[in-house]
Amino acid sequence: MKTLWRVWARVTGLFRKNWRDREMAQEFESHLQMHIDDNIRAGMSPEQARREALVKFGGMEAAKESVRRTSRLLWIETAARDVRYALRGLRLNPGFATTAVLSLTLGIGASVAIYTVADNLLLRPLPYPDAKQLVMLYEVNQPRAVRHNVISPANYFDWKAQSSAFSSIGGFFDFHIILGDGKRTEEVDAQAVSGEVLPALRVQPIRGRIFTPQEDKDDAHVAVISYRLWQNWFGGDDAVIGRQLQVNSQPCTVIGVLPPDFYFNTRTSDIWLTLGLNPSENLRKTQGRWMWAVARLKPGVSLKQARAEMTGIAQRLEIAYPEFNKGWGVNVEPLRDSFVGEAKTSLMVLLGAVTLLLCVACANVANLLLARYSTRRREMAVRGALGAARGRLIRQLLTESVILGLAGGISGVVLAYFAVAGLVELAPRDLTRSVQITFDLRIVLFAFLLSVVTSIIFGLAPSIMASHGDLNRGLHEESRTSTGSGSRMRRWLVVLEIACSVALMAGAGLLFRSLVGLQNVDPGMDARNVLSFRVTLPTQHYKEPQKKIDFFAQAADKLSQLPGVRSSSATSYVPLNGIGAATGVKISGQPPAKPGEEFVATIRTVLPGYFRTMGIPLKRGRDFNAADDVESTPHRFIVSEAFVRQFLRDEEPIGKQISAEMDKENPFGEIVGVVGDVRDKTLDNEPTPTVYYIHSHLSYGEMVFVLRAENDAMSLADPARKVINGMDPELPVSQVRTMETVIRQTFASQQFSAVLLGGFSLASLLLAAVGIYGLLAYSVTQRTREIGVRIALGAEPRTITRMVVASGARMVIIGAAAGLAAALALSGLMKSLLFGIGPRDPLTFIAAPAVFVVVALVAAYVPARRAARVSPMEALRAE
Repeated sequence: MKTLWRVWARVTGLFRKNWRDREMAQEFESHLQMHIDDNIRAGMSPEQARREALVKFGGMEAAKESVRRTSRLLWIETAARDVRYALRGLRLNPGFATTAVLSLTLGIGASVAIYTVADNLLLRPLPYPDAKQLVMLYEVNQPRAVRHNVISPANYFDWKAQSSAFSSIGGFFDFHIILGDGKRTEEVDAQAVSGEVLPALRVQPIRGRIFTPQEDKDDAHVAVISYRLWQNWFGGDDAVIGRQLQVNSQPCTVIGVLPPDFYFNTRTSDIWLTLGLNPSENLRKTQGRWMWAVARLKPGVSLKQARAEMTGIAQRLEIAYPEFNKGWGVNVEPLRDSFVGEAKTSLMVLLGAVTLLLCVACANVANLLLARYSTRRREMAVRGALGAARGRLIRQLLTESVILGLAGGISGVVLAYFAVAGLVELAPRDLTRSVQITFDLRIVLFAFLLSVVTSIIFGLAPSIMASHGDLNRGLHEESRTSTGSGSRMRRWLVVLEIACSVALMAGAGLLFRSLVGLQNVDPGMDARNVLSFRVTLPTQHYKEPQKKIDFFAQAADKLSQLPGVRSSSATSYVPLNGIGAATGVKISGQPPAKPGEEFVATIRTVLPGYFRTMGIPLKRGRDFNAADDVESTPHRFIVSEAFVRQFLRDEEPIGKQISAEMDKENPFGEIVGVVGDVRDKTLDNEPTPTVYYIHSHLSYGEMVFVLRAENDAMSLADPARKVINGMDPELPVSQVRTMETVIRQTFASQQFSAVLLGGFSLASLLLAAVGIYGLLAYSVTQRTREIGVRIALGAEPRTITRMVVASGARMVIIGAAAGLAAALALSGLMKSLLFGIGPRDPLTFIAAPAVFVVVALVAAYVPARRAARVSPMEALRAE
């Protein structure tokens, strides 16, 4: 109890100090007066009585200080004085404080922004209970180098029946639907899920319920909606359960509303429907691979055990169904890894890059602090001579560093807050497709911790000087004299800045060269002035294939008549859109392929005029025409040059009979034309063999229209929308964009990394150049008298310039060599991000240090030129 009372007394002693000091002074004065009175009564004179009382009392100020130590937490009071002194010193040096804070703002702001993205994607727990137990199941095909393939429904049911490593396995796929409520119609993103998916994710609806297993088996017309859809369409009405929606023109009953923060695989889904697979159907005969699977590991089952079990099941299925499963295996991947995908490598590179930028910023501020310390050595020596302990001086210097760090951290958080929004806009859609990037308290705490740690790091430089230097010697030194060890430390800090900057510049150079290479890849089509947009037909109104065929044919014809349209057509999906279809192909006259060695081709269905509209050259034969686009005509195909090269070597392709396994019945049809190769999935992949159907023989209810414009393609968006709405007012037009935009999105990831790394390298280049300039300018100031003597003795101005530049050049060469070595050692980590060049591209590793050397020598020339103009008389009179 006494201990608590003492602590309380010391804490309260920090407040109302002036009042307490006055009270203590009055109390001490009364005690002193009592001693004086006793001495007077003993016969002393008043002067002698007071002197004897003071001697006996031991000194008023010493006694007061002793009481203060016991009545207050002295270290807090001392720290407060240090802070006030540091703030006063920084206020008197605004140039120094501003430069230091801006350097830290740049370094900390960039670090916090990149950490925010990395934290959301790589570290933050997914919004599912026990998310570490969730995995994705993919089919893989090693001979075809396929690692993340969609799965077969038939294999999915066998996995469920044979596996024991999972508590549940659910199937799903993402698609688009036409949603209506009688008042409006929109295309929205949806997910069809089996009855196991939502329970596996352990999501609890905030209204209603989720699907029952029986509803999934019966393919019941029930739906679970997102919180966003509940608010936007129903205004958050609690009576939403039981309401009817029109899903593709079919009535569907709302049975549940999911929480506002729920998403799965994509953040854009607004409605969940039942998958409705029939396990009794021979799905290997009627369906290929088109869905995804998510599973939850049983407690105590490791990822390694699950992979081993699924590998064994895949091997048994391969033996049991060789024609369907030859060469196919299973990949079990943690859910987070599947969400992040290939973006993980980019993020790790950016985290490393921003760490280097932060090192440059810290080195820059440390250099500034060392320069400031050199001008304050006499002050420190005086304080030491007056009794300040060395630890006390070090604490004062660290206090200034922490204040600078916190100021840079606060402004860095503000910068990062706005930078994160910019990063999300700049980021490729795949990066933010599955995870929402948010800025929260965890990020602010990280920024605070980063600020304190970095302030201690860059504050160590002057602190080391204070702890090892002879402070008393400063009383006899001129205020601007620099110690040898301090100068050496500043030079090594500049070398560190240069090394980090060169490493950053080399990495940015590699990414920019890859980006330029991707932009120069010929996609196989002329994307200029081409507009694309998607139209999805509701199943209920367009059940018959002929209705779909007629609608798209008529729409393409009407669109072609719009002013400013050169030609129009439609396709099942445009190239480089991230989606596609592929299947086995049979060629008449060739022996049947062995299981696992079938010819596989990309399949695309088109309307007449597609190749002309897309600028895809016709190499042989003819194009599709209106006569081909009739359901009753014989099948006819157009193939790509890659198809001919791989499957029809030394054979005449025109007239060859082929069949693609895309339907229940797949009759042979002749090849009537050969077109140029088109890059289909990404620009960095080689073109794949492609078979083009005419729409009447492989009709889809969802097609993408393409219009070639005379000039601006986007100017056709509104007229095209009016044409579609004129044919059917309930049909929404979605994903309106130009083909040039589609192509740019294919290298968005490389562009994202290149722009950020380029920005970091330019920032570090600027900071390093400032560091070189500052060091040499300070050195020139320190050596003013020496330079004046040299000039007075006959030294030429160019000799002085060469001397100063040479001192800077030595630092540049050492730093550039170290940075180049580090970049070469780490370049292999960027291999997966590069295209068309190797990770040790000679041109990049020559250009990066060369550019930096030029900039650095320019920075060194400015103080060198000033040194060459020093007046000998003024220099000799300089302090």
